[in-house]
Amino acid sequence: MSLVERREGEAAAAAADPLYPPTVEPAAGLLPLPSFITRFIRNPLRALPRAVYEEPLVVHPGARGGLVWVTSPALIERILLHESDNFPKTLLEKRVFEPILGDGILTSQGQSWRWQRRTAAPLFRHQDLVAQVPAMTSVAEERLDLWRTGPATVTRHIEQEMADVTYDVFTHTLLAGAGKADGEIIKRRGAEFLSRISWEIAWGMLQLPRWAWHPARSSMKHAARDMRAAIDRIIAKRRAAHGEPGRDILGRLLTARDPETNQPMSDKQVADNLLTFIAAGHETTAKALTWTLYLLARAPQWQQRVRDEVMAVSGRNPIAARDLDKLAVTTRVLKEGMRLYPPAPVLSRTVGRDLELGGHRLAVGTLIIVPVYAIHRHRKLWTDPDRFDPDRFLPENESDHLRTQFMPFGFGQRTCIGMSFAMLEATAVLATLVRGARFDWDGRHLPEPISRVTLQPKGGMPLVVTPI
Repeated sequence: MSLVERREGEAAAAAADPLYPPTVEPAAGLLPLPSFITRFIRNPLRALPRAVYEEPLVVHPGARGGLVWVTSPALIERILLHESDNFPKTLLEKRVFEPILGDGILTSQGQSWRWQRRTAAPLFRHQDLVAQVPAMTSVAEERLDLWRTGPATVTRHIEQEMADVTYDVFTHTLLAGAGKADGEIIKRRGAEFLSRISWEIAWGMLQLPRWAWHPARSSMKHAARDMRAAIDRIIAKRRAAHGEPGRDILGRLLTARDPETNQPMSDKQVADNLLTFIAAGHETTAKALTWTLYLLARAPQWQQRVRDEVMAVSGRNPIAARDLDKLAVTTRVLKEGMRLYPPAPVLSRTVGRDLELGGHRLAVGTLIIVPVYAIHRHRKLWTDPDRFDPDRFLPENESDHLRTQFMPFGFGQRTCIGMSFAMLEATAVLATLVRGARFDWDGRHLPEPISRVTLQPKGGMPLVVTPI
């Protein structure tokens, strides 16, 4: 059978059962290191053995220094919450993200992390975030208006459209008044950096020196340099402006002080955290919307339920902050989208001292992988885990979920600081777009989920869009 015939057969099977969207076929067993690295660079999810979807803990003794996948909710609570000091962030994560994120809230540890978290936390109070909902819905409405100026029905690259939408939300809420040129540099170069990141992760897992060449080294270095330069220009411009620094996130970071020490952030720390919020926030929310719209295109009955709910709650009026709590179906669909396709598909930690975990003795330095993608599809945690079923998140069903069974925003002390912002934005934008347009599958494209820090669709996400 030719590749074309095989793909046509896969598309026909998918069309016959649209509630089972594409996933990644796991490896049958533990792979030898050369095969593991080859698969990892292509798509880290392809390197996962089947046992990771079935067992609470899987050890890969062949990886240099040791590698352990942990999927047990109880063990994950131990790692991320109860004994988090014994499982610090990895040097690998620092190596990968430091070029663009510096020592910000995502990459820092210890006292540096604690005071940055304390200083930034007031910026994400719920009462302040709901004031940003009009900006979120306005950006979504502008996207609909743009679509209405084109052909009545057209195939659009939804992954790029959603990246543009979420980045526009960020420029309205984080970087109001930032120059368009610098904003475009940050968006474009950030996407280029993330698209090549598997090379640096693989080299780090092999414990190769930072200067060791790989095919993506030069392009990643230049992308990080351009992003840092653009954000430095934005901060300098705001510092030089007369009057108040502004009430967006940038302005508030520039005036924020640690509530315990009254210490402000340096310009470098402001830059580190702005880039963290942009990279971790805009990119993850864009992917959550991309995958959820794909699922709704494959399950039009759920798409219509979302549309009907939004019309019942808001009519044709702009969706207001007070409406969001009433959008129960929309929220369930979004959560199920993030279960099947978690925007951040993996977390990592390292073993800080020799200890026992799940019946295994682990040496200091062992790499711990919490594969969120596999946990969200684990055979012992979910019924029919590969099926799209938003009713898993009905209140009576959700109450039975373990705390670390569903964690699109992480868990523990280092739960994503922007979680509330992301949920408000994703719900408001999804509701606005589905009310204003119909999304249909093109009948051909079956996007393989690829882990590149965020979960990206291989080949993009072409969907047929019809404004209504």
